[in-house]
Amino acid sequence: MSIAEVLAVGTELLLGQVLDTNSQFLSDELARLGIDCYYHTTVGDNKRRVGNLLKTALSRSEIVITSGGLGPTPDDLTMECIAEVMGAEMVMDEKILEVIRSFFSERGIVMPENNEKQALRPSGADLLPNPTGTAPGIIWTITPERLKEAGIESVPELKSKNRYIMTFPGVPSELKNMWATTVVDFLQSKIVGAAIFSVELKHFGIGESALAEKYADLLAGRNPTVAPYAGNGECRLRVTGKSDDMANAREMVAPLVAAIQERSGNYCYGLDNSTLESVVGDLLKSQGLMISSAESCTGGLLSKRLTDVAGSSEYISLNVVTYSNQAKQSVLGVSEKILNEFGAVSPECAEAMARGVRKISGADIGIGITGVAGPSGGTEEKPVGLVYLGLAMGDTYVGKKLSLPARLGRTEIRHRTANEALNMVRLQLLERVNVNV
Repeated sequence: MSIAEVLAVGTELLLGQVLDTNSQFLSDELARLGIDCYYHTTVGDNKRRVGNLLKTALSRSEIVITSGGLGPTPDDLTMECIAEVMGAEMVMDEKILEVIRSFFSERGIVMPENNEKQALRPSGADLLPNPTGTAPGIIWTITPERLKEAGIESVPELKSKNRYIMTFPGVPSELKNMWATTVVDFLQSKIVGAAIFSVELKHFGIGESALAEKYADLLAGRNPTVAPYAGNGECRLRVTGKSDDMANAREMVAPLVAAIQERSGNYCYGLDNSTLESVVGDLLKSQGLMISSAESCTGGLLSKRLTDVAGSSEYISLNVVTYSNQAKQSVLGVSEKILNEFGAVSPECAEAMARGVRKISGADIGIGITGVAGPSGGTEEKPVGLVYLGLAMGDTYVGKKLSLPARLGRTEIRHRTANEALNMVRLQLLERVNVNV
C-alpha cells in the first residue's frame, strides 16, 4: 500500500483567515484511489520550516503533495524550497512563460513582472499543467539514489521506492481541475497499478453509528469495500472496487450498490454528486409540481439551495422570507390570534405559513419554517435550536418539530433545518409516487 502526505503551505491557513479545504479534498481523492494518507501538515510561508517539513515528508511518504505557495509574490516559496531540498537549480520554462503571458493578454491585462516567477521550476521536474490559472505545478519522480544524494534518509520500508512530489496552487478550483485532468491518471499508472471505482450512497435520517450497525456485515469486506462517513448532518456509504480494469471494477461494485439501496430504502436519497435539493428538484419536475417556501429563522437558505439547482424555475413558484410577525400577517395571512396565543415559533405558525405561501403563490406545495436559530432569542420554553416545519400539499399537511443543540451554532442550525425541510418534501413526493403506482 502506498503512503501519501499532504503539506498545506500558507501563513493565512495558520492564522485562520482561510479554511484549508484542499487537504480534505486531496485525502478524499487519495482514498478513492486506494492510497493511504498518513499525515496532514500546515506550515506558514517560511523557507526554513517548509524545507524541514519537505525533508521529513520525503523520508516517510512515497507521495508528497503540496498546496499553496506557487504564486508570484516573494512569500510564495514552495518551488524554491523543493529545489533547495533536492539540490536542484531553478530553471525558466519559456513555454510556460508564454502561456502565462497569453493568460494576461487574452484578458487585456499587462502581465506584472513578478508573474515570470511562476514559470520557474526545479531542473528535472516535469510540468503539472494548470489549465485555469497562471500557477502550474510539478510532478517530480525522485529515485532512492537521488534522495540519498540530497541527504534524506528513508524509513526502512521505503528505502527502495521512488518518491513523487506534486505541487498545486492554493486556489481550490485550480487544484481540483489539475487533479482531475492529470494527476489521477498518473497515480493510477505509476502507483496504484489497477483500476479503482467508487460509488457514494448518500443517506439522510439515519445516524452514522446506526448506519454502520445496519451494514456491519459489509464493513469487513476486502474487495469491494464498504466504508461509512458522516458530515453536514448526513451520512454516506462508500463502496469501492479494485480490479485490473475499470469495467471489471464497475461490475464488482454494481450489485453491492443495488443491494444497499434496497436495504436502505428511503434513507438513501442519491449517489455521488446528488444533493437533497437536486433530488427534490428531479422529483418535482417528474411529477409536474410547483413548490413555494416561507422562511423565518433560515433567512432564505432553503430558497437558495432550491434555486442553486439549474432549471429550478420549472418548479419554484414563490419563495419569501417573513422574519417579522407583521410580515407573517401581511404577506402570508398568519392570524393575529395564532401569533398572540401560540407565538411565531410554534407548530400552528409553521402550518399557517405553509398554507399561506401555497395559497398566495398557487403552488402545489407550500413549506413553512419558523424557529430560534440563536445565538440569542431563546427562552426556557422556546430554546435556541427549537424549529417547527410545515408542509402543505393538497389535502395533506405534515408538521415536524426539531430540537437541535444550541451548541451547533446559528449557521449549522440553519443548515440542518434546511436539510430537514428538503427531506420532508422528498419523502412526501416519494409517498405520492407509491400511492399513484
